[in-house]
This record gives sequence, structure tokens and C-alpha cells, in this order.
Amino acid sequence: MDYDSIHGPGISNFSSPIAHRMPTISAAQALEDLKSSPTRCISTGLSLLDHALQNSEPQLPETEPFYGGVSRGEVTEVYGPPGVGKTALGMQLAASALHAGEGVIWVDASHSVPGTRLSQILATFHPIASQSSTEPRSTTDLLDNLTHFSTPTLAHLVALFSRTSQTHPAPNTSLIIIDSFSSLITTAFSRTVDATATPKRSGAPNPSARKFPILQYLTNTLQKLAATRNIAVVVFSQCVTKMRPGCGAVLVPAVSTTAWEQGLGCRVALFRDWGWNNEDGQAVNNVRLVQVIKAEGTAVPDGRQKVVGFSIDEDGFNLLDLPSTTFFDPSRPQLPPARNLPSTPILPQKRKISATDLEVPDSEGEDDEDYGWAEEDEGTVPVMPPQWQGSEDILIPPPGELEVEDAEEEPENEAGGEKQLRDEIDDSEDELAL
Repeated sequence: MDYDSIHGPGISNFSSPIAHRMPTISAAQALEDLKSSPTRCISTGLSLLDHALQNSEPQLPETEPFYGGVSRGEVTEVYGPPGVGKTALGMQLAASALHAGEGVIWVDASHSVPGTRLSQILATFHPIASQSSTEPRSTTDLLDNLTHFSTPTLAHLVALFSRTSQTHPAPNTSLIIIDSFSSLITTAFSRTVDATATPKRSGAPNPSARKFPILQYLTNTLQKLAATRNIAVVVFSQCVTKMRPGCGAVLVPAVSTTAWEQGLGCRVALFRDWGWNNEDGQAVNNVRLVQVIKAEGTAVPDGRQKVVGFSIDEDGFNLLDLPSTTFFDPSRPQLPPARNLPSTPILPQKRKISATDLEVPDSEGEDDEDYGWAEEDEGTVPVMPPQWQGSEDILIPPPGELEVEDAEEEPENEAGGEKQLRDEIDDSEDELAL
């Protein structure tokens, strides 16, 4: 950029004959040049996702080329459950950077990168916008700019980026991918508790207490590396299940400490959907849903979070048009749609207590059939046995014998009552005489 072409010679700019003086430009001009720079971001291959990562709305028709995607100079986290396509997204970003003539560092923390799949994506990748390197290159030449590391433990990852030099990372490196960062944290700081282990003595060091300072150190190291070398650092993490009051079980990032979240410039949630039927009635399967939760260092409000759908095939990513009724919650996994069921199920209506009548099964005027008892059922009831099993050996005599015993006891009761009355009168007379 020429200083005289912007301000003009000798017009309120105090031009100096010194050749090494840096030109002064306005902040608005610097931001405009930054947005229009094709090397500021790394494209994902999906135009809508590139706009969402930059927290911008696509303009139709686009008069000027838009260079969006993952921002360089920041740390980006992509989290999601296993098998959702995080590694595929990383290979898509790597293909975009390699086709632009830049270098890529791939760090394997859990499993090695599939070389056959990466070669296939490099051969079929088509950039959205014009890249800095327009000449077609072979897959072998593209892989020459890819540096692969394997970090089986968290200590290896810390040692890899703790000491940097002029040759590490390489000067042309624009992208660093760490797959998967959460597996190293889970292995180093396991949450399982051994019930048979001996209790710790007071004052003994707690291994889990080192988790916070190590995460803070890694966050500062990756931030410094991304800012000073103008590199996009993309970290992939898994999900864990967490119980929340009123929400039940939800999926949250495996690494969710405050020190780690504050160091992220962008956070993306990636989940899988079971699909739907399009306007022609054809089934749309193999659907992935991605949502940008944090972009350009600021959290995106819930009302402005855009959902982008895409599918993965042999050639890479394909953008999908989402139906207007699709609802996406990044904390909950998507369930398969119900088959052969009405869209709005009919539920039984509950009655209010004031609108119900007290129902007594044995009340008059009620039909026994309403309570599962009918007249024809009386004939099937067995005759009551003379002795109930489980009682205290109480014998119930036949009805005839019970009536005879009552009749014989009545005279005895009457004679005994008269005798008792005479005795009371005699006693009362004796009291008066005294």
C-alpha cells in the first residue's frame, strides 16, 4: 500500500523523506482491508457456514467476493458426539488450506488421520472463492505441506507447543488441527473413583487440582501461538452427558471450564439428525447440523444462532436446505422421526375434580357391570366353608343349631335377673335401717 496514493503528497500528512517510515491509515480502512483479505480465513467449503463463523448474514446477490470461514489468529473449538463428522470437517479445512498453498499441522490425540480419505478429499475439493494458488497441484505435492504429529498423552501435547522456534511451526503454516483434545484431558484427569482405593492422607497432593492450571496454560499457549503466527488453531472435543434441573439429560462439551471457554475465539456445536422428507416426498438422510455458538470472541444470542445443514459423501460436504419446522438444540441429541403416527397425537383429556361425581361402587342405582361385577357372576362364587383358613380356629355352627342355643339361654337369663333384683332391694333396706 502506497502512502502518497492514499493521502496525497504534502497535504496535512507531514510527509518525510525517510524511506522506512510506515504509512498511517485510518482504522476503518484497516478493517476494510482485513475483511477483504483472502488469507484472513480458512473456508469450510460451505458458504452459509463461512458466513455464520464470521457472524455475518449472506447477501444475495453478492456483488463482492466474501472470504469467510475459520478466522486465523484465534482458537476455534468444534464439539460433538462421536461419529458426527468432526474429523471430516477437519479434513475439509485442511484441504482448503493446502489448496491455497499454505501449510497444515495435524495433531492426533486419539486416532490417526485416515490417509486414504484425506487424499480423496484433496482430489475432489473445489474452493468457493479464488485461492492464492491457482495452479492445479497433485495430491502428493499438497501432502508435502502437511505435518503430522501424534500425542498419546497430555504431556506430549504440552511439550509440542511449549517451545516454538523459527522452523516450528513452519513459516507458511496457516492451520493447526488437534483431534481430539478432550480425550487427553479425560485420560489425564479421570472422573472414575475407585471404591477399594486407600483414602488419601491429609496434605497429600490432589492430581485433579492440576487440571485448572494446565488448561489455563494450554489456553494461553495456543492463543499466543495463533496470534503471533497468524494461525487458525482448531480443536475438536467430545460431548458428555450432564443432568440439569428441569431439562433432564443434556449434552455439553467435555471441556467446559471457565479458563478454557474464555480463551476460545469461536465455538461450534456439531450434531447429527435422522433426516426428513423434502417437498417431493423423498427422504433426506445423512444429515449433519452445525451451529455457531460463539463467533469473533463474542457469544451469539440464542435468537441469532443460525443452523446450517449439510451431508457428507465421497466428494466432501454438500449444503442442504433445512425445512422451516426444524428445531435444533445443541444440548440434546436428535431423535428419529416416528413412523406411521399422526403428527399431533391425541392424548386423553383430564377432568377437573369439580366436574366429576363421587362414584361409590356399592351405591344404589349403580350397575354392577360398571365395576366388573355382574349378576351371572354370583353363581360362580364358591360356598363359604365352615372354617376360614387363617382364622383363630373359630367354628361357625349351622344356622339351625345357633337358633336353638339362643332359645334355651333366654329363661336362664330371666331367672338370674329376678334373683339379682331381690338381692339389691334387701341390701338397700339394710342401709336404711342403719
